[in-house]
Amino acid sequence: MKLAILYKEKNRKAEELYWKIKDYLSRSHKVVGKKEIKGSDFIITLGGDGTLIHLACEYAELGIPLVGINMGNLGFLTAAEFDDWRDAVDKLIDGKVFISERITLEANAEAKEYRAVNEAVIKSSFRVINLEIKVSGEDFLNVTGDGVIISTQTGSTAYSLSAGGSIVDSDLNCLIVTPINPIGLPIPSVVLSPVEKIEVNVVGGDDVSLVLDGQRHAKLSSDSRVVIRKGKDNVRFVYLDKKHFLKSLNEKFGLTNRASGK
Repeated sequence: MKLAILYKEKNRKAEELYWKIKDYLSRSHKVVGKKEIKGSDFIITLGGDGTLIHLACEYAELGIPLVGINMGNLGFLTAAEFDDWRDAVDKLIDGKVFISERITLEANAEAKEYRAVNEAVIKSSFRVINLEIKVSGEDFLNVTGDGVIISTQTGSTAYSLSAGGSIVDSDLNCLIVTPINPIGLPIPSVVLSPVEKIEVNVVGGDDVSLVLDGQRHAKLSSDSRVVIRKGKDNVRFVYLDKKHFLKSLNEKFGLTNRASGK
């Protein structure tokens, strides 16, 4: 088996774990880095959700499943915690894992194309902006506020959730439209079919940006048109439990421990 192990540079703890896993595996399996990643059976990522999302986005076209070992804070998308890395690696080698395949986003703006795993956000840094949103050519929504989030089901538990969006099952491929702090009556988050094409037109506002997965920024002009649709490539996350999404949701957000109001 050929395994790639990737981690965020200058993260000493992740680098130390990299050498531990490499030593553990190298006697019976080929372990490679970024330069030899093509053709790997799995990519093991060492870091938090941000590291996993960044690498999934970067290597989506290769179709290689990613196994996240959490070394960050929340670790909602990762498969295992730092202390459980050996158990995770053993199950991976033994084939006792489950693969969750999710869609990505493709965003076109200013004659450039971008990819995102979680979300594409159109927003202003300081001022209210006005946006017109169409879905597959039909008028859909006008937003006056801080902006709008277009997310996948993977991104439903990220920025979209903090803005009041719905939590969506990881098995449900979809596009989620969530306005950010709209002025006036509340506008609910809307879950759409992944076959839809979402067009966001900037009709008013200054210092507007397109933000991909919270990591990449692209400046937009005051009359920009951003087209967002399901990406050509899917990403594949590896988990040790078929019910990882529900268990992680409960563990990280404490749903069963919330007060009942009685």
